[in-house]
Amino acid sequence: MHEGSVTDWATKEFGRAPLGDSRRTKRVVKMTVAAARRPSGRVSEVFNRAADREGAYDFLENPHVDADALAASMFRATAERARAMDCVYVAVDGSALSLSDENGSKGFGPVGSPNTPVKGLKVMNALAIDRDGVPLGLIDQLFWNRPPTEEGLTIAQRTERNRLRPFDEKETSYFVRAAENAVERLARENICAWVVIDREADNRDILLGLHKTGCIFTVRGRWDRKLLGEGKQSLLDLLDAQPSLGSHDVDVGRTGRRPARRATLDVRAAIVTLRFGARSPEQETDGLRLYAVRVRENNGGHNALDWLLLTNAPVLTAEHARAVIDSYRARWRIEEFHRTWKQGECNVEDAQLRSVDAIIIWATILSAIATRIERLKYFARNKPQEPASVELAPEEIEALKLDQRSRMTSKRRKVPEMPSIEEATRWIAEIGGWIGIRNGAPGSITLARGLERLGYLVEGIALARQPPQGGRRKSTT
Repeated sequence: MHEGSVTDWATKEFGRAPLGDSRRTKRVVKMTVAAARRPSGRVSEVFNRAADREGAYDFLENPHVDADALAASMFRATAERARAMDCVYVAVDGSALSLSDENGSKGFGPVGSPNTPVKGLKVMNALAIDRDGVPLGLIDQLFWNRPPTEEGLTIAQRTERNRLRPFDEKETSYFVRAAENAVERLARENICAWVVIDREADNRDILLGLHKTGCIFTVRGRWDRKLLGEGKQSLLDLLDAQPSLGSHDVDVGRTGRRPARRATLDVRAAIVTLRFGARSPEQETDGLRLYAVRVRENNGGHNALDWLLLTNAPVLTAEHARAVIDSYRARWRIEEFHRTWKQGECNVEDAQLRSVDAIIIWATILSAIATRIERLKYFARNKPQEPASVELAPEEIEALKLDQRSRMTSKRRKVPEMPSIEEATRWIAEIGGWIGIRNGAPGSITLARGLERLGYLVEGIALARQPPQGGRRKSTT
């Protein structure tokens, strides 16, 4: 049976993974297609046929399947999507997968705070995003297991122990490792990486590490830092004294109970040298020269935006400031990816596999599916007039058109020969239960459900068109 574009997409993601046996590569492509049709963290819910379910478990628990090889194939597909671009954003963010391990036999480490007995894996993801805000896919992904929590230590003792540890042994070093890997992969395609990280990266070691990669970066500041050679003036005091670079209007999406709105931002910037104090008597005071940007919302009330952005991109004009603001706004895409991967339709934390390696392989497959959902969502929002064929196969477009004709109440309405990606995405969302534009643009959950049901429509059309097999033979006498 022809599976349509899902098979083409799955082949691009994982079909080039060197797994030592072509049958394993075919198996992972087939598994990815099935998971895209029925996203779920539970293998038993994705594969409803016993043979497929058994084959999936055998693949995931196979010691010869290399999770790094799978991930490398996925990263390669992302880099290839960016080939025509001179520069892409790379949003880097960490998360934790809380996983079932009742008797402690699966080898998971602690996640969350030291006082919370939750087991799982830590992960650092790097999501490539084009300059229009459309996700391209993961360009790096690092999993690790935390060691067991040391008993009997106070918070002060833990803080002092962590302060003395080398940076390479700290979890914060994974921000720099993911950024380095992403920059290197994109550089092979002659693509500039603009790395974007939230407040966790306002750390001397991370900032210096990003500086050494040679990439462009934007980091949201969390401290009113001291400056080198600026007397006693603080970073924020210096920025407040700068002339405004003008006002910028940006659309802010809905968050929790806060409705979506258009925010007017005042922007001020300055060249600064951040002061990094000596950590020991033998160490000299260090510094890093950057541009600091203060972004504040006018008349935003208690929810007003107030960002301190640190960047090595020049900020001398209003246009430069807009570019830095746009880079930071792209970071929100990775938060939405994490929601779709962990709590949306993919629900990776529901996985009940027996080993760390199996979980990582399955989580890698599901992460590709989560980025596909997010990519479709933002293609429709940010490039609405593109033809549907930029993301959907002819079989999927045909199935959507047939479904739309069945929903029409007026004979005067016509379905376009080639719908736009916005129209096609809206139709997919309607199949998934979206009830109209008054509730905002379609979200990840309704799109995931719609893609699942669209897959069944494509399969049904293909089955109906198959020529009959068997039957009575014609008499030869």
